[in-house]
Amino acid sequence: MAGEHRDTAVRDVTPSLHPEGLRQIGSRELIVRFCLGAAVSVIAGIIAKAVGARFGGLFLAFPAILPASLTIIQEKGGTRRADRDASGAVLGACGLVVFAVVAESTFTRLNPAVVLVTSLAGWIVACGILYSLLALVRPDDCDKRQD
Repeated sequence: MAGEHRDTAVRDVTPSLHPEGLRQIGSRELIVRFCLGAAVSVIAGIIAKAVGARFGGLFLAFPAILPASLTIIQEKGGTRRADRDASGAVLGACGLVVFAVVAESTFTRLNPAVVLVTSLAGWIVACGILYSLLALVRPDDCDKRQD
């Protein structure tokens, strides 16, 4: 029985896009996300001025709206749903590291358009592999029926 659940969960993990969900975001939520994003950017700028641009740039990689988004998701959908969204953010951040490594290692040798496409492909492949691994290890995190 447990094997059946795992097989079903793995089959149901196809990512999908639902643009109609954008209409469900209230103005309060947008303001909170905007303000927190702006605050993170300002703090990164202050750090860059105080310590140096290279060090300050590290803080620009912080997903500025993630804390606000997770707070709103927890209020509306519960802790479990916020946890799953945080897991997805971690996977995306790992993919972004792959993007950065590919871009940094190819910018001096390739056309910028090729670098962008190659880096994007690396990000997509890395995220796809990580998501598939998550679906095998923690199928409940990828099971749409729980949302």
